[in-house]
Amino acid sequence: MVEVKRKQNESIGSMMRRFNRFVQQSGVLLKAKSSRFREKKKTERKEKNAAIMGMHLSALRKRLEKLGKYDEDTFEEEKRKMKQELDL
Repeated sequence: MVEVKRKQNESIGSMMRRFNRFVQQSGVLLKAKSSRFREKKKTERKEKNAAIMGMHLSALRKRLEKLGKYDEDTFEEEKRKMKQELDL
């Protein structure tokens, strides 16, 4: 819970800005918005495919970094090729 106390000689507007900043930094709104609607659980097949893809992507990222060719465009292109090869 976020709690803000008014400082001496602080205006209400200034206190409200400080409160809003604390709320955004704490992540309370993001958590509330994400729990607003119930999401369906992923099927086992989708969970396994996501795990496999994650392992492949981390290996790809490491390989590109070793070669010194890592940037977002190159990574996305290689990722697209990998998805076609793996049929995920």
